[in-house]
Amino acid sequence: MQQLKMLRYQQKITPRSLPDGYRCAFFAGTDAEINDWVTICRHGLLPENGGKECFDSCIMQYPDLIPEKNLFFVIDPSGRRVATSAAVSHPNGEGYLHMVAALPECRGKGIGHAMLSFALEIMEAAGCTHAVLTTDDFRLPAIKTYLDGGFRPVLYHDPESDMRERWDAVIAALRYEPVDYIREV
Repeated sequence: MQQLKMLRYQQKITPRSLPDGYRCAFFAGTDAEINDWVTICRHGLLPENGGKECFDSCIMQYPDLIPEKNLFFVIDPSGRRVATSAAVSHPNGEGYLHMVAALPECRGKGIGHAMLSFALEIMEAAGCTHAVLTTDDFRLPAIKTYLDGGFRPVLYHDPESDMRERWDAVIAALRYEPVDYIREV
């Protein structure tokens, strides 16, 4: 099944702070960071047995992604990496929010909203005119965060697509007010 797509046009970014004691840090290229990235992303984005090869294919081989500029972690007060995301800037002005993940024990603390704000600031500083992301129907808390951050659902230009029904179901499950869908042309 094709992933859901969301789009956000350039607009004012609502700053969101991390909880007290948490901070963001860019990837510095260490093996420990790669291992932590894999551990974090195994909670929903990677197969249980995924390893460094997943980091290589998802990060190192992703077009236009410069790990030291685009990949970041959220670090908790003890110094542990607990969440990660990448904010990719493509030459055509499109930003892409990539591989957003958090350890289960740190969810529900506002970290996702703060990571999204940080990622959008990175893309804006790189000159992106809009940002896109893809996600899965069952990632309801993440989708709510994206909607709160100004992203809107995209309906693919495909007469056979079930995107409208899928998005309608997601919006209803979130008990969200109806939102405007963007039609992809």
